[in-house]
This record gives sequence, structure tokens and C-alpha cells, in this order.
Amino acid sequence: MMLRPSMYQIISKNESYYSLVIGVAKRAREIAEQHCREKDEAKAAAEKRAKLTPDQKPRLDDKSVKLVVLEENPVKTAVDEFAAGKYKIEEPESVEPQ
Repeated sequence: MMLRPSMYQIISKNESYYSLVIGVAKRAREIAEQHCREKDEAKAAAEKRAKLTPDQKPRLDDKSVKLVVLEENPVKTAVDEFAAGKYKIEEPESVEPQ
């Protein structure tokens, strides 16, 4: 499966494919970690509302439990953000040996 937009549409002449792949991977990891934090916070809030003890688990059919679901794959979201210009790839200046 190919992601749209293509890499040619995202990077400029002086940027490398490797930098784009690393940038997208880092941003996708941030999105996934943020989702995990939100999910944990929602679970803790549901347990607090239900006044459960730590050894009890909330039931999934309980109306107070709302699951946080990702709408898109984190990689696709990251690619779309780079394509939209929300994030830019900054190449470090080359360091010459002394």
C-alpha cells in the first residue's frame, strides 16, 4: 500500500528521503504515545467515576467507560502533517572534522 501524498510532493531538492522517514517515524511515535496517555487518562477517569478499587476492573459495557480510539494510523497522520506543512525537516549543518 502506498501512502498519499508521495515523498516527491513532501520533500524539496535539498532534503533527503532518510530525513523524511526519520521525521515521520518520530512524529508517528509521538502521536501513538499521546494516544496511549489519553487512553490511560480516560480509563483512570472512568474508574474514578465508578469509584472502583484498584483490584476491580471497569466493565466495557458500562456507560461511564468511553474508549479513546485512533481514527487513523499514526504514520498516515504524520505523513499528512508533513505534507500540510505543519512540520518541517531541519537538516543539521554538516560538521567538518578538525
